[in-house]
Amino acid sequence: MPTLLVLDFDGTMTDAEAEGAPFRAGYLDDLCMLVGRPAGDPEILAIADAVEAELAAAPAAHPFLWMGRAVAPATVDPYLRMVPIAHRVLDRFEAIPSALDRGRLLGGVLYKYNYGKTLGRPVFRANAGLALSQVAARATWIVTNSDTHHVAGKVMSLAAAYPNVQPLGERVRGMARKFDVDDRWEGVAAELPLPGLDRPVLLRRHAYHDILAALLRDHGATWSDLVVVGDIFELDLAMPLALGARVGLVASTRTPAYERAFVEAHPRARIIDDLAEIPAFAFGAL
Repeated sequence: MPTLLVLDFDGTMTDAEAEGAPFRAGYLDDLCMLVGRPAGDPEILAIADAVEAELAAAPAAHPFLWMGRAVAPATVDPYLRMVPIAHRVLDRFEAIPSALDRGRLLGGVLYKYNYGKTLGRPVFRANAGLALSQVAARATWIVTNSDTHHVAGKVMSLAAAYPNVQPLGERVRGMARKFDVDDRWEGVAAELPLPGLDRPVLLRRHAYHDILAALLRDHGATWSDLVVVGDIFELDLAMPLALGARVGLVASTRTPAYERAFVEAHPRARIIDDLAEIPAFAFGAL
């Protein structure tokens, strides 16, 4: 059977910290406005810095919550970290007490508005263009939580320097809903325990599964033929690993130690410290 490679994109092929700086700054300014403070208010900025320090010091204790469920570590990238920061700010000023209203505002309106500030200035990790150019002629897809067209645009921005990446611009599946957990679906075990993490990793990411399953069908492949590479084990890799795929975790200084240790110990998983390792990991010698 052919190998099918699936790549996450934001944070995996890009430097989320550098690329997300305008997102963070704009989001904090919006929070200032919501609680009646001027843009750049020192107290709001201090709250943000304090929350980020707490997350970095104990990532296992601070999950990212989605629809009331712990679905990822909150510390990994600026987009996820902004949610606990926002809750702390709103709590401090007793603003928007409704959980439903907060969810719609923080994960919807403010996220989309400020994510738009990162477009047109992608910041790629080292060797992103090289890796993508080497796998674009093979069975390779990008599956991302982000908007399809936004990510396709980032891919195509590499085409001037790496013309071989162009086919990947047509192979992006966005809005993968990797955060969504569907307890009614029984296509995989409900949970995966990780040493060093008190809560279980929730595996039933049904929408994400269905995208991967459709790609496998299209390529005449099985789960054991699948290789998935991403930067957040819990979102990108845990479910496909449980179904038999091989996975590569693109690590950063913010990767939780418990994720790194689990991946290093698993026979079908490895740490990717350099994106140039991806082609050989997925397809062997090219």
